[in-house]
Parts: sequence; C-alpha cells; structure tokens
Amino acid sequence: MNIRITEDYIGKRFDVAISQLSNGLSRSMIQKLMKRGCVTIEECPLADPSKKVMGQCDVYVDDTSCDDDQYEIEAEDIALEVLYEDEHLVVINKPAGLVCHPAPGHKSGTLVNAIAFRFNNELSDIGGPTRPGIVHRLDMNTSGVMLIAKNNDAHNRIATLFANGKGDLISRNYACFVFGRPGQRSGCIDTLIKRHPRLRQQYTVGKDRGKRALTIYELDQTVYCSPTSIISKMMCKLLTGRTHQIRVHMKHIGLPVIGDQVYGKSKVDSTYPDVVRNLKRQALHAMELSFVHPFTKERMTFNSQLPPDLKMIDELFSPQKPPPQ
Repeated sequence: MNIRITEDYIGKRFDVAISQLSNGLSRSMIQKLMKRGCVTIEECPLADPSKKVMGQCDVYVDDTSCDDDQYEIEAEDIALEVLYEDEHLVVINKPAGLVCHPAPGHKSGTLVNAIAFRFNNELSDIGGPTRPGIVHRLDMNTSGVMLIAKNNDAHNRIATLFANGKGDLISRNYACFVFGRPGQRSGCIDTLIKRHPRLRQQYTVGKDRGKRALTIYELDQTVYCSPTSIISKMMCKLLTGRTHQIRVHMKHIGLPVIGDQVYGKSKVDSTYPDVVRNLKRQALHAMELSFVHPFTKERMTFNSQLPPDLKMIDELFSPQKPPPQ
C-alpha cells in the first residue's frame, strides 16, 4: 500500500506515523515489516522504526509478503558470475530469470540465496533480513551488471551514489530492443512515475503525483521487418532509478520493449522474426555500470556482453537492412 506522510507528522517516528495512516496495521507489525525490508521510501528500504519524519514523503508498505517462514534465508549453491570483488563490494553479472530477493512465489532460488552461499552471509543487513547486500535491483527478467554491498558502511555509501544519480559519480547504461522507431534519434524522457492505481504490481506515468524519473535515450539502429513492422536497438542511460523505469518510459513514448510481458505488445504478428516473436523476457540488459569506488575513489567501469537470447536479436541489425519497398 502507498502511504503519504504529511507535514503534520514531522518529528514523529516513522513507525508511529505509518501505523496511524495505514488501514489496520499495528505499530508492532509495522516495526516487523520495516525490519524485514518491506517498507521503502524513495525505493530504498526504511529499516529503522525510530527514524524521524523530516518532511512530507511517500512510503510504500508491502504487507502482502509477511509470512514468517518466508524470511528464513537459506544459502544455496547457485552459479554466480562475479566480475569484481574486494572487501567492500561485489560486482556481478546477473542472468535473466533470477529474482533478486525472496518474494511471494519466489521463496528460494534467488540472488540473495546465491550470495548468502557465495559470501558466507558476510553482507550488509541494512535492507533487512531478506535483502542482505542488496543496494539496488534488476527486475527478474532483466540481465546485466549489478552491485552488492559487503558491509553496512559500503551499503550506505553505494546507496548515496545511486540516490544522487550524478554522472560524474555513477553511470548506468542499458541496451534495449523495442518495437517501433523514435521520432528523434536521441532525447531525455522526464516524467513522474507512480504505482498503477488498479494494477498494484505495475507502474505508470503520473501527471501530478509520483517520483521524478529521467531516462536519456539514443537510437542505435533500426530494422524494418516489413513496411510497418519495425524494431530498434536503443541505448538508455538512467539518471534516476525508479522501479521498471526504462520499461515504463519506453511504453510512454510508444516504443514498448520486445518481450515485455507487462508493458509490451500483447500480440506479435508473423511479420517479425521468430527470435523476436518467441522471446520470453524483456529485451533489456544492464550492459555497463561505471562508478567512483566509495572508498578508494577510483573510477571503475564494468561491462556485460549481451546474453545469447538478446545477441540473436542484435544480429538482425548487422548489416543494417533498408526499409522494404
């Protein structure tokens, strides 16, 4: 549920404010949810019940995943591609299909289970017991580069990098394949993004409510499968990190991401190649993450090649095909 905490609650504890504004959730339940990572503000876990309200804000409380047995994290020996590791942080290459942390329907087999095994549970715990080490997320069916925090100091510093969103400190670049072609080769999508008023697992562009979301895009190439069936390869840079941001923004400008089961096309006709029609996940890949190391201050850049399913789509663009006559 979304809860707007007004200025009337400035100076009060968050657990008090949330319990008073929620529908039937006790203060003790709110405290449990906060410790479990089920309460977020600006997409970041709000884990300290005693934290004071500083101003008007929107809080999301996930009260649908509160079964106690769900929060016992069991280390599992799941294959994990580590791109870099030091005493503070880990950079991994997440495959599509891997859920970041336990959630309804995914109590095991997640990235959290994998890193609990790989790093012997020596990870930050700021996000709560279900999200050790998790500072930011990639959707289950999005692949690519992702950062993990090994301790709470690293977690806080990395979270600050993501929150600031400054290109001189951190840069996140994605490749995505979409239906259609943008009206201009490059641009910046600047909107508000909020939870869908009816479909609570989805997000949508808001007119007067929501969180500001900024995506810079650039057209790489376009392929005409038929005079009216067009696909494009886009490069997107995130300046903010809202949930489903690129997928929502691409839909907003009329370029739904190929394979997106939530925001994409409901039907793909036979004029498109089989590799496009049969893709079972969104064609979105976090291909580059560049950041200033929060401790060494060294600039670090990590890249991930397109996985096989997206590489097959990418091969449609080389050599570039002219529009059919």
